[in-house]
Amino acid sequence: MSDASQTAAAKDRLSRTLAWSRTPIWSTVLVVVVLAFVPLVWRNDYVISLLTLILLFTLMTQSWNITIGMCGIWNFGQLAIIALGGYATGLLIVQLGISPWLALPGGVLAGGLAAVIMVLPSIRLRGIYASMLTFAFAEVVRLLIIADSSGFTGGPFGLAGVKGLFDDLSPSWSLRAYFWLMLGVSAAVMLLVHRMMNSPFGMGLVSLRESVRYSIGMGINRRVAFIMATAISGLIAGLAGGLYATFYHGITPSFMGLGPMGALVIMVVVGGLGTVRGPIIGAFAVTLLSELLRDTVMWRLVVQGALLLLVLAFWPAGIDGLLERGLKRVRAWMNVGQGEGDGGAQVAVAAGGPAATGAAVAAPADPAMSVAPSADPPVQPYAIPTAAVPAAEPPKPKKKAGGFKAWLNADQPQADGQKPGGAKDGNKG
Repeated sequence: MSDASQTAAAKDRLSRTLAWSRTPIWSTVLVVVVLAFVPLVWRNDYVISLLTLILLFTLMTQSWNITIGMCGIWNFGQLAIIALGGYATGLLIVQLGISPWLALPGGVLAGGLAAVIMVLPSIRLRGIYASMLTFAFAEVVRLLIIADSSGFTGGPFGLAGVKGLFDDLSPSWSLRAYFWLMLGVSAAVMLLVHRMMNSPFGMGLVSLRESVRYSIGMGINRRVAFIMATAISGLIAGLAGGLYATFYHGITPSFMGLGPMGALVIMVVVGGLGTVRGPIIGAFAVTLLSELLRDTVMWRLVVQGALLLLVLAFWPAGIDGLLERGLKRVRAWMNVGQGEGDGGAQVAVAAGGPAATGAAVAAPADPAMSVAPSADPPVQPYAIPTAAVPAAEPPKPKKKAGGFKAWLNADQPQADGQKPGGAKDGNKG
């Protein structure tokens, strides 16, 4: 086998180990195609608007699940990032008269930039301290928008008059066009998150979530990983905010209130933290339940709180974990009795016997054909002369890292007692 084929085979094994080849592309495409026919078969605009809202919540929960589920950062400022993406899109349309299709990427970039600005001061904090700092960031953004008396952002009344992406169509077909757009965007984001979770980058984030010290010892840069993950989450959140502003033709500061934030937290936790299907299941279940109880606000909150407590007490992995456990039991029940007659072969394979290679081993019929053990002494390995080993070159002097680069690498283990920024340990004087 040539070197190129061996390299290709090694890469294929590595991709299978990292689960890159298990991205459900074709199954996702099949589900999207089936759901795309729903607006054509079901003519009820109320049902289509409810499904569109579920898809919009799916985008929001997927963006939040990256920071909460993968990184383990309880970020309570995600709604502020989503709102900033919506406000940026709306202001570009209303104040500058830009086309909604060109303003939407501006909202995406605004969400990513706001996420990076929020994570920089909170990256050194953990637990409740990081949560309180992100919550304070969201409150500062909300109060600044409310205190705006110039009319630029609309103040407490919100930003109105935002044009939609499909205003040239009739209201019914505009609703269906939004459904198809959000269906495609949600599927693309789901595949992106699935691929990221099963990549070395995503595994590093999960490792940081489980044990920060062990991950840093393995060479994972915690600050760079968290900044990159939060930036990706912010880009998705900005896209969700821009779609929200154009779909509802406006956005208000109440979008960042405690009620919507609690609803999104329930969606993520009930569906399943750190999973791809969890935010989708949680958005569908909580939105449908809220819509069924929309006439009784008090009972809606009671049922949502009871559902959250039930999941935390009995199914910490969420509905997705419960379904996965049920599927494993069904597979185990279906495979009962399989391989009972292959016990000897399995033992031989495990022991590296003939069954592992498929070759039959028989005793030699002629004693003369048997191979006798050799009496010659074993061949000694060839010793490399010490003169042939080149002398090690002296280490090159390391360049002094800049301030920002030294801050990024502050948690990384240093060699030879070197401190971040180029300083070395030693006795003064």
